[in-house]
Amino acid sequence: MHRAIGILLGGLTFAGVVAACAVSHQPIAFELPDGSTPSEPFFTPPADDAGDAGPGVPMNPLLCIATACPAPYDTCGAGERCSTNLSNDPKNCGACGSECLADFVYLNMTSTCVNGACEPLCLKKPAGGGFDVYADCNKVLEDGCEVSLSTDPNNCGACGTKCDPGVRCIGGKCGCPPGTVDCSGRCIDVRHDDFNCGACGNVCQTPADAGAPPPNMVYGCVDNQCGKPKCIDGWGETWADCDGNLANGCETFIGISPETDPNNCGACGNKCAPHQVCADIDMDFVAECICTKPNETLCGSEPWDFGCYDLLNDVKSCGTCFRECRADTERHLVAACRKGVCERDCAPGWGDCDGDPSNGCESNLKTNDVNCGACGNRCDTQAGQPCVEGQCVMTTECDAGRGPQ
Repeated sequence: MHRAIGILLGGLTFAGVVAACAVSHQPIAFELPDGSTPSEPFFTPPADDAGDAGPGVPMNPLLCIATACPAPYDTCGAGERCSTNLSNDPKNCGACGSECLADFVYLNMTSTCVNGACEPLCLKKPAGGGFDVYADCNKVLEDGCEVSLSTDPNNCGACGTKCDPGVRCIGGKCGCPPGTVDCSGRCIDVRHDDFNCGACGNVCQTPADAGAPPPNMVYGCVDNQCGKPKCIDGWGETWADCDGNLANGCETFIGISPETDPNNCGACGNKCAPHQVCADIDMDFVAECICTKPNETLCGSEPWDFGCYDLLNDVKSCGTCFRECRADTERHLVAACRKGVCERDCAPGWGDCDGDPSNGCESNLKTNDVNCGACGNRCDTQAGQPCVEGQCVMTTECDAGRGPQ
């Protein structure tokens, strides 16, 4: 009697037809073209040209139904059989219930499960609008991740990388990039900064004898010098001298407030296409041409809620602006938008095998013995064959109670 089975062996899946036979086996002997006998049985697949067929690849034909969880899988708690991977589960690392510590308080460290053992992991913490990246440079576990690679001049960006004497480590790099100056830990372009003009802390003041500046201009820092006229540029009210004539001041508005100019969108002469819109969609106070794809629609009435969406396929705006398709994570459903209609799909690895929409996608196809990899694909549950990673498990360790399949 023959039957098709799926074989999980060494991480590879094979599908084939194998014969059930007695427990005792003798390998079939093959002769190679040179007359020698291989040390292991060989399988020679059919060739397109029978005359061109040669020796195939080694294959052990003794495969039996497994009845135990294959390493590193186990059954922990109330979960499905063989559903826990002890090699990478931080709550069951190496053994059920062996949990890796997540919080080391002041040691800037956590831990994760790698190959069945808890290993320390240095943290990356938010700090001052950026991040502090920590490292264990002295390799002493007791003091944790003791170094901030973001600020330590002796370990700047990497353990052992030293900055020159007097040079600060800023954001994991020694000193500031060209064109900027280190002002109390901030990299400032002192050529045009009204509060650090030419040098850190040099705040510009309007000259006492200065007359009214040209239209849409103010006195400030230009080329490291205070008291120079410059275009207004502050929090979205941005003007530019597009004609190169300072006598008429900065005549072109390129900002976002009170409204944008689609012919000068964020820069002189930057003209948006007819189907595009000029707006500040990323909230950086610089206007840009948005909705660049023909199938996109601008949604929103104010700059802070502008968005470009494909109303036929976008789950955030499906069919109409801001009509968001909802998922149901408890029932293992994910949201989908098709032709402007909200739908729900099974989350990856889950299936609606009972056909009942009220309980969603109830079957875990990676571990369910009767729906292994797909609905209706039943492992040999009478023999106790487990389902692991969506495959019915086979084994080469056959005993008297389990014949090969």
